[in-house]
Amino acid sequence: MVMERIVYYNGDLLPADKLAISPFNRGLLYGDGVFETLRAYGGRVFRLNQHITRMHEGLQVLRIESQSNAHDIKRAINELLNRNKVSEAALRISVFRGDGEGPEPPEGLQPSILISAKPFNTYGEQDYAKGFSAHLVSMRRSSYSPLSRIKSLNYLDNILARLEAREHNAQEALLLNTLGWVAEGATSNIFIIKDKILITPPVDAGILPGITRAAVLEIADSLDLQAREETFSPEELLRADEAFLTNSLMEIMPLVMLNEKKIGKGKPGPLTELLRQGYRELVNKELQLPA
Repeated sequence: MVMERIVYYNGDLLPADKLAISPFNRGLLYGDGVFETLRAYGGRVFRLNQHITRMHEGLQVLRIESQSNAHDIKRAINELLNRNKVSEAALRISVFRGDGEGPEPPEGLQPSILISAKPFNTYGEQDYAKGFSAHLVSMRRSSYSPLSRIKSLNYLDNILARLEAREHNAQEALLLNTLGWVAEGATSNIFIIKDKILITPPVDAGILPGITRAAVLEIADSLDLQAREETFSPEELLRADEAFLTNSLMEIMPLVMLNEKKIGKGKPGPLTELLRQGYRELVNKELQLPA
C-alpha cells in the first residue's frame, strides 16, 4: 500500500491530492516566486538557516513581502517529515507572490508557501565512482540579471538546458555566461582543480550562490587547499586535473567528461574524493549524526 503523501500549505498539513491552488496564483501564471531545494539526513535538514536566508534574499529581489519566518518553516518541515515518515528526504519550499492577474502585481497580495518532502534515493555510489558527463549548451547566463543569483520559480532556462544536454546523453547541462566564461550547471555549481588549486566562478559571473558551494569553500580552507573564485573558459575546464559539480541533493559529484571529451584522466580524482569525505563529515558534525 502506497502511503498518502502529505504537503504543507499556508499553515496546514494536507494530502497532496487534496491541495487546491487558485488558477490566478502568480506562481502558476508567471513563475512569480522563489523556491529552495533541501536535503534531510536522519530527519535533520543540513544548513536550513542558510537556505531560509537565501530564500528571503530572493524574495527581496522580487519585492515579495512574505511573512514566513524561520521558526514556522522549521516546525512545518519537522511535522512534514514525521507525517510522511521519511528521514532521508528531498524537500522543496516554494513561495508564491499571491493571486493576481496581469504582469504588474496588484498591491496588497498575500504570499503563500508550499513545502513538500519525498524519500531521497536519487544518487548511488556507482554515480560517484563513475562521475558525471556534461554538455555545453547553447543558452547563456546573464551576469546582469538579478534572476541569475536567485532560485526563481521561472526555471525554463534550466529546463531547456537539461533537455539539450539529454539529447547529447549528458547528465548535466553546463552554461556559459554572456561574456563566454563558464558559469554553472543547470542545477549545480561547478569547481575545477588545477595544480592543487580549487577554482569556482564568482557570484558576479551570473551564478546562484549555492549552499553546498559555500560549504565546499569552507572545507577547502580547513584542508589548507588553496581556493579561488575566478572565471575560467571551457578550454581551461577541459585542461583541469579534476572537476566536480555541487548542489544540496547530490552534494559533490565528480565531473569527468565535457562534450564527450575527458576532463583530466576522465575519472574521479583524489582531491574531489577528499572534499566529498570532508563534506559528509561536515554534515555529520553539524547534524550530530553518527559517522
